[in-house]
This record gives sequence, structure tokens and C-alpha cells, in this order.
Amino acid sequence: MESRFFIAPEQLEAFEAAARSGSFSAAARSLGKAQSTVSGLISNLEIDTGLTLFDRSGREPKLTAQGRSLLHDARSLLNSYSRFEAKSRSLNAGLEESLTIAIDESSIDLKALTESLQAFYSKFGTVTVTLLHASGDSAAKLVREGKADIGIVLSQSDYPEDFDFRGVGNCSFVMVAGKNHPLTALDTVGVQDLHNHLHLRISASSDPASMPENDLSDRIWYLESYSLFMTMLTAGLGWAFTPLHIARPHIERGAITVLNTNFQLTPYPYCTDLIWSRRKTLGPAGKKLIDEVSRVLSAEKVVTEPA
Repeated sequence: MESRFFIAPEQLEAFEAAARSGSFSAAARSLGKAQSTVSGLISNLEIDTGLTLFDRSGREPKLTAQGRSLLHDARSLLNSYSRFEAKSRSLNAGLEESLTIAIDESSIDLKALTESLQAFYSKFGTVTVTLLHASGDSAAKLVREGKADIGIVLSQSDYPEDFDFRGVGNCSFVMVAGKNHPLTALDTVGVQDLHNHLHLRISASSDPASMPENDLSDRIWYLESYSLFMTMLTAGLGWAFTPLHIARPHIERGAITVLNTNFQLTPYPYCTDLIWSRRKTLGPAGKKLIDEVSRVLSAEKVVTEPA
């Protein structure tokens, strides 16, 4: 039967520190241990593995070929031990193991969301986060069904009774078309002008019965992907009412044009809400995420017109 041996984390820690610092004495100082203790841990590791990890014939110990071969694995194991300890402490403190966030991209600038997530990760790095693309009402549906812990959505006039929400910011919408679209040649765009051209809309559903009502065009295409949506717009295929944070880069490079309408399509700016269900109590990580998104968005200047 193959013999088994137990490698203690302290042995790997002493081995890695000595390899990194170049001496047992320096390793001992970095670990806050006596040099004899570090030397003993490394010697025991060599006995347990049956390998010579350091050549001690010179003034300072040098890694052998066997030692170099094992160093990467030792560091990987030490990282695993650290993650295990951190996650154990987090679970004991009631921290969630994972969070799922449903995001309607029209409701939040992804740069702002990323800044929020960076601050969140610095404090809750052990929490696994899943980000779901959820256009329109599908984010609220995912939260309602328990498939997402938090939703980031455009504000709704009425939420289910078992929902909690927090208003965290604003986002503006503009009516745009590709730079070569016929509508861009008009000094002023009226409702009848829109009727004559294809309207592109973002929708999470492929069921025609559930599509949002629209009386601004006789021709409507529904898309789930904003990347395809913007590609089609810049190519001149249709017009759209688009979140400014998504349209702005394309406006600035001249690929799409803001249309000058003689009517106000809908009040703006829209509010951005964070939503979650009262059926599932948010833990420290979920509450921190809400706070970070609120902090970042509240610090942003509300813009209602393109620059």
C-alpha cells in the first residue's frame, strides 16, 4: 500500500518564506519565528517528502531542482489554506456564500457598477458573485422567483408587497439614430416621422404577447443584447430611445446622432432602484453591495442632456 504523509501548513509556510527571502534567518524574521523553528519545519518537510529541498553546502541555502519543482504547488496550497480560513471565518460571521445580481443595463452605467463591485470585493472577497443580464422587467422577475438576490432596475411605480427597494440614482434617455439614418436629416422629428421607420427596442421576452405596447412606429424589432442593439443603430438600421450612458460613446465619436423631436416622449431622467425580496433576508454582503452601489451613484452628477 502506498504510504501517506501529512504536510502541515506551517511547514509549507517556512519553505515558501525561505525560498522567497533567500535564507532561513530572513524567513524567520518575516514569519516572526525563531530561526531554529524555521530550520526544523523545513527539515521535517524534507523528511516527510523524502526530498532535498535546499542545498545547504554554501553560505546561504539554495533551492534544489526538487525544491523549485515543488515551490509553485506549495504556494498554491498556502493560498488554498488562506481562502479556506477566510471563508470559514466569514461563514461563522453569517456572511453569505454567494450573491446573484440581476442587472438591467439600461438602469446603470457599467463603469459605476464596476467601481461598486471593486469596493465590495475588497471587503468580501470570499463571496462568489453571479451577475445576470436582465432586460426590462426580467430582473424583478428573477428576484421574485428567488433566482437573484438583488436586482438593479429602472424605477417602477409599483413593486410587489414582499419587495424592498432603494432609489440610488438617475439615468437619462435620448432618442437617437445612426448618423446616416434619414431621420438625422430632419431639422425636427415628429411623431409621424417616427412611424415611417423601424423602431429598435430592448426586451427580455420573445413572446409577442408580452412585448411592451408601442404606438410610435408600425415596425418594431425587439433585441435582448445592447451590443447588437448599438451595432444595428450605428449601421443606420432603425431609431431608438436609448440610455445616455450607453449611447454617449457612440454619440461622441459621431456614429449616432441625437434626434431633435418636437414632443417629449416620456419624462426623464428615470430613477434607478435596487430591489430585493423580504422573503430572503440579506446578509452583510448583500447589504454592503447595496451601500456601495448607492454610494457610487449618489456621487455621480445627474446628466439629462448629452454633452
